[in-house]
Amino acid sequence: MSTSTTPPTDTDLNEAPEFELDCLYDDPEDPSELTIFPSGRQQSVTEWVTADQSAVVSLDELR
Repeated sequence: MSTSTTPPTDTDLNEAPEFELDCLYDDPEDPSELTIFPSGRQQSVTEWVTADQSAVVSLDELR
């Protein structure tokens, strides 16, 4: 893995990758965790991300 101390350029930020994602809940009736992962056969460095309900913020609260 390489690192850089130079900030990204405007071009770098405008060319962000796009991903098709799917998600699953640990319990559909009373979910406490949400796992997000790439759809289909896409490959990525991170195979999945799980967020616990106690660690997330509603999108309405981000504004």
